[in-house]
Amino acid sequence: MTSKERVLATLNHRQPDRVAIDYWFRDDVKELFKKFVGVETDEGLYQFIHADLRTVEPVYFDPEFEDRTNGVLGDAVELTGGRFIFHEDGTFEDLWGTIRRNGEDGLYTEWVSGPYHDNDDFDAYTWPSIEIVESQASIRTKVEQIQTYGEFAIKGYIDNPFKHAWQMRGLENTLCDMLIDPEFCSRLMWKCASYAKEMGLRLIRAGVDILGIVGDIASQTSLLFSLDCWRQFIRPCLDDMIAAFKKENPDIYLFFHSDGCLDMIIPELIDTGFEIINPIQPECMDLFKFKDEYGDKVTIHGGISIQELLPFGSVEDVHREVRAIIDYCNRDGGYILCPANLVQLDTPMENILALYEEAVGTTLL
Repeated sequence: MTSKERVLATLNHRQPDRVAIDYWFRDDVKELFKKFVGVETDEGLYQFIHADLRTVEPVYFDPEFEDRTNGVLGDAVELTGGRFIFHEDGTFEDLWGTIRRNGEDGLYTEWVSGPYHDNDDFDAYTWPSIEIVESQASIRTKVEQIQTYGEFAIKGYIDNPFKHAWQMRGLENTLCDMLIDPEFCSRLMWKCASYAKEMGLRLIRAGVDILGIVGDIASQTSLLFSLDCWRQFIRPCLDDMIAAFKKENPDIYLFFHSDGCLDMIIPELIDTGFEIINPIQPECMDLFKFKDEYGDKVTIHGGISIQELLPFGSVEDVHREVRAIIDYCNRDGGYILCPANLVQLDTPMENILALYEEAVGTTLL
């Protein structure tokens, strides 16, 4: 099987020749692992681990970004994820007006503020034009570049409207709005959804095979909000987006990502139209039970613990647990092996290697 054939067989619940493989690394971990295995490029690493999927990373770009901030913060700097203007206090601002800072250890960023943090007048903020969405032609160029390396399944990601909304407003404010200011909350969700919907349509037209909607909606014990709030504010946006995506391409595969315990809404995610669920976080969801209950309806993507197994297990532990997961979850397809989120810096390189060696069934070094 080619990589793309393997993924498509998996998604259609047919037994592939081996488990389909994907990758999620922090950038710094990826660089360390490249050195560890002796490859120089990202594509070289993906081929080394026999990854079957590739990711297109679309961007938003606003040529009027600095004008909208009146140029008072200094020049915009191009970094991974877009352009940012840096403040004198060390925080940095994106084109939406969302402000972040690096945490004390320098490894993670923290949300600081957004344009609606202290403002509940929806019309007081000037939203950027929808044309900040990367052009279809530009995304298509990225897809074509991937295709020069081989026949892979290609995926692209867009934000869950809830994720974008709380970054504009603040998480606590957004959760409160669901209860005390539902009109504002709804307007904000739908506005955020409009950008994600347009980005999704351009990704589909550019030729991706899988479209992911990403953004955490749960803790490790429950949803962040009630099921009623999910149904009132978030699901309608997702239903509208998915209807448009399936109209554009009925064969597009839809991927949902949220960390945490999703047990309460798995039936609703399936009903909404998602065919791939990620990551089925093993610290709070039972992979094997999920396979038993939903394995004929959706594909599991992920499931390899980055909190316990990869950082703290032995090489033998990794081999044993990964093999058990593959043997159970890859029955009749329906499983794409991948870490449950970005592999973190506390993970031994030997354990990452063990993960992928067990997946392909051979020694890689």
